Amino acid sequence: MRARSRSRPRFALLAVALVLACRGEGEVLELAGGEPGDGRCGLVVVDSSAALTVARVLTSDWETGSCYELTLTNTGAARAVWWVHLATDAAVVDRWNHTAADLGGGLFEWRGIAASNNIELDPQGTAVVGTCLEC
Repeated sequence: MRARSRSRPRFALLAVALVLACRGEGEVLELAGGEPGDGRCGLVVVDSSAALTVARVLTSDWETGSCYELTLTNTGAARAVWWVHLATDAAVVDRWNHTAADLGGGLFEWRGIAASNNIELDPQGTAVVGTCLEC
């Protein structure tokens, strides 16, 4: 019975993510078995800034949580500020190299931070950001 209650929020989360992804400006890439819910806690990349590719990888998975890293690449010809919108139905217990704004309904916006010197990315420049979730 517990699996059923967990699947409904994930299904709703995936549906919202798919609707929002239709307006995307960047390119979202999924790596190695990149199903949106490939960890115990799902993290879906919904949208990103123009000329930004986002590669998401599951780095850790355990009974009550998951960690993900995103590699962001500026494919544009000019230095650019980046942002990424992500959806999850899990609680954020750790994050690194970014700031996160809660947009409501399980949707978050990630941006670079001065401490990581990644607010802007050079052309073909990359940044690695991440989070751990508890579900």
